[in-house]
Amino acid sequence: MKYAIVSVSKTGARLGAKVKAGISGDGTLYERAGSESGQVAVYFKRTMDLITEIFALYDGIIFIMASGIAVRAIASHVVSKASDPAVLVMDECGIHCISLLSGHLGGANAWAREVAAATGAEAVITTATDVHDHKAPDDISRELMMRVEPLQALKPVNSLIAEGKVFAWFLDSEIPDADIIRNKLDKLGIECLDINLLSKADYAGCAVISEKSFNISKPHVYLRPKNLYIGIGCKRGTPEKNIYDAFQDCLKKIGACEYQVVSLASVDLKADEKGLLDFARHMNLPIHFYRPEELKIITDEYQLEKSSFVEKTIGVGNVCQSAALMESAKGRTILPKTKYVGVTVAAAMGLSTLSE
Repeated sequence: MKYAIVSVSKTGARLGAKVKAGISGDGTLYERAGSESGQVAVYFKRTMDLITEIFALYDGIIFIMASGIAVRAIASHVVSKASDPAVLVMDECGIHCISLLSGHLGGANAWAREVAAATGAEAVITTATDVHDHKAPDDISRELMMRVEPLQALKPVNSLIAEGKVFAWFLDSEIPDADIIRNKLDKLGIECLDINLLSKADYAGCAVISEKSFNISKPHVYLRPKNLYIGIGCKRGTPEKNIYDAFQDCLKKIGACEYQVVSLASVDLKADEKGLLDFARHMNLPIHFYRPEELKIITDEYQLEKSSFVEKTIGVGNVCQSAALMESAKGRTILPKTKYVGVTVAAAMGLSTLSE
């Protein structure tokens, strides 16, 4: 997790340094000029200006200051629970740690507990499902590294759960790692019913873990697996739009959606390719680059289609498909090398990132 800790006083700065030392992740201290902790930090003058600059850059932000200041600082930047970072607020004495924003999908509730445990603070959680000790789909989706859809259904679904009404969980046994998912849910105290019981069981609302959609008359949400890795090759100077169009056509061919894509991959000779980098940034997807010799091993191992020209030019005859397979930890090809205008694209389904 990449996070920022923002403080406005010397006492708060010292607490920020203590928090960073006690929790996991990649943290950066931001301290108001003149109120430094003495640790390595980035200094700023105005909180509002700083948050405008960094709000979209981190998975989480911890404010060590009055909650009113934090609320005003983030107010104009809040967009959606699907994309907003987790936001915590601590008083400078470290008595309370409040989960303020993105409690479930962003992981702020769990993060508040981690920070509280590391500092001796009291975690303050106000989410209705949590205070009633019920499991919410958006919280479980983060545990399973899945996406919830439709997001607008979360509010009525979570209201049912908080009210203590019968809420059912259904698992499609045909999705990858169904047994692992079932075991994880069991350990979380969630009984998972087979998808065949969807129209027979008695419930007020439900969560369905599947890649398929069903005709459900009661309030419900789907948890969709994120399991696709896209490999991309392109000619020098290829416009971002060409890459975007090829990417979308790739998803259409395999019947997938953008949210199922975990990351992108290519050869390291494309690490400075503007169109490719712009595409990854605008799609908010990580992109990883591999050396030609790494991709050549995959190309030979899987006996992939090769381009003699490309092999002679960069040392590997298949970039996109070998990169997709490399990125997926040697998963399986869903779409082999497919050619577009100046672009080649391939898709692979990854091995499980879940564990028992």
